[in-house]
Amino acid sequence: MLIVSTGDQHGLILAVLAIVAFVLFHKTNHRFAFHFDTVILAACAGITFAFSSNSVVTQFEYMFDLAVSALVGGCALYALQKGQKYILYGYLIHAIWDLLHHSFFHIATTKTPYWYPTFCMVYDFFVAFYYFSRK
Repeated sequence: MLIVSTGDQHGLILAVLAIVAFVLFHKTNHRFAFHFDTVILAACAGITFAFSSNSVVTQFEYMFDLAVSALVGGCALYALQKGQKYILYGYLIHAIWDLLHHSFFHIATTKTPYWYPTFCMVYDFFVAFYYFSRK
């Protein structure tokens, strides 16, 4: 039997709500929703850096988080010029970063809110899959 933590439960509930909003938003105005998705991705880059800056982490982990943050932010900016392929890359990279920070793996020690890794990982993978399916 798989035991799901409270953080995972809350993160999953928030992710489902965000995904429903995402789908409805894209059904009403896809172009505007795409631009909104790039803003969310850029915010994810900033949040990645903020979480790392607020944590007591190794120098390597801090530099790794900074590089991921720059890469995700770059994907968001490049997506505005070059299109959906780069937003797919950005969300996929950020989802993998979230996966590394998930409590199951204990790979990274960056402090995040208890619900964040599950929420963001599920949402990011969904958005990446959405853009992948539109290629």
